[in-house]
Amino acid sequence: MILRVRAAALVALLTLAVLAGCTPAPQDDSRVSPAGDVKLNLIEVGGVARSYILHVPEDARPGKPLPLLVMLHGAGGDADRARLASGFDDYSDADDFIVVYPNGTQAANVPGEFSWNAGACCGVPQRTKVDDVAFISAVIDEVAAQHPVDASRVYLTGFSNGGMLTYRLSCELGERFAAIAIVGGALNLSVCDAPAPMSVLIIHGIDDQTVPYDGGESNERTAARFGQWENVSVADSAAFWRDRDECDDEPVTAIEGVITTDTYEGCMNDRMLEVVSITNGTHAWPRIDTQGYDASASILSFFQLS
Repeated sequence: MILRVRAAALVALLTLAVLAGCTPAPQDDSRVSPAGDVKLNLIEVGGVARSYILHVPEDARPGKPLPLLVMLHGAGGDADRARLASGFDDYSDADDFIVVYPNGTQAANVPGEFSWNAGACCGVPQRTKVDDVAFISAVIDEVAAQHPVDASRVYLTGFSNGGMLTYRLSCELGERFAAIAIVGGALNLSVCDAPAPMSVLIIHGIDDQTVPYDGGESNERTAARFGQWENVSVADSAAFWRDRDECDDEPVTAIEGVITTDTYEGCMNDRMLEVVSITNGTHAWPRIDTQGYDASASILSFFQLS
């Protein structure tokens, strides 16, 4: 609990520094997270002060390369809230992988609410063309410089606007990721030329009104905060990866309670493509107690991290 409060406070301080135009904090060894620690790290990318929270598993052995999971928050969120929603820290300690939670930049007019430039969404970062692709690449580089990382096992997941940035990163930095998972996001890109084939997990609530399952505009409340944009449907997002990974045209469908899982088989080089649709699912990180589905556990199983 102390770590969470301290991290949130540091995020707030960094936000004020960015809004005030302060220069980034100096780079020094005090920012390196020891095993089992959670720490806010500051980094300068393109002359802009940015930040991310890093969690290293408690029992990490010095010199042992570990998988790395990058978790991207949604619009209006931040790194610490992504930590709490996903619970990935506990899995990190149990299953021995590093997890990093980057912070976006100021989303709109509410201090401490961040978003990403995912192409068609969201808010100030999209309008001002913040280079979040360079930022995430720099974060991965810095974490790998501080801790041994297995470069063949770097994974990316994101919620909502973070899921949209996950798609964008798969297009522009696809060679860096072994697999991606998108929760409540959409492939809202006008151009995504020949991304690297990769395994993809798509999780989406059928009753999502913020990023509609069948595509279209966001709801009025979200548009008032971050601007309006057009969302690609889950079906079209999945079809893009089905074609890119050269999977079978039709999926194998399994239904269990409120969960429908479409698995596309026969993909090239043993890639995997799965689409999980949650009946009555809304725009939130799915948990067993809220939507009858544990997105975090499913993502880690898909990535073979747990």
